[in-house]
Amino acid sequence: MGTVGRPRTIDPDAVSLVALRMFDDLGFDAVSMDEVAAAAGVSRRSLFRLFPSKAALVWGGLDEFADRFTAALRERPTNETSAEALRAAYRIGATFPDDVVETTRHRLRVIRAEPSLGLVGAETIAALTRTVVRFVAERDGRSHTDLEVVVRANVLVAAASAALTWWAVDGDGRPEDAVDRALSMLG
Repeated sequence: MGTVGRPRTIDPDAVSLVALRMFDDLGFDAVSMDEVAAAAGVSRRSLFRLFPSKAALVWGGLDEFADRFTAALRERPTNETSAEALRAAYRIGATFPDDVVETTRHRLRVIRAEPSLGLVGAETIAALTRTVVRFVAERDGRSHTDLEVVVRANVLVAAASAALTWWAVDGDGRPEDAVDRALSMLG
């Protein structure tokens, strides 16, 4: 007879960390969902309920970053330039809670090592880029189709992404410091 009572709660962050460590050590394609479930001590069914695909295990933290960033952007003082506001908002977005810094490092390393994973997060990155374009256009009193606005926004997004990847692979310290340093290089 089975145990009566409340079912065990599964921590998605803990499961994701187990998977990301495995992907980082062995390679994304070398690890199956069954192996992740076994290593995380959860059933295959529970794993798929939390993460419908292997890629979902990797991209789980991007939404939290995007939410922190967009909320910070909305709250920036109107007297800041677009560059100042974006730098501050990116710093806030890249300030991951201490308990997920390791997960974030593994996540970014796995994404860098497996280029096909970029397609999974492409829509979220594109939405974030559109947000930056709109913000720069509004803050600078320009059209969102202005070439300078579009280029500046895309450069900022690319620089922040490159800084986070650098931090994950070669850097030390905190991710927000790497992003802040990178964006300060843009002037």
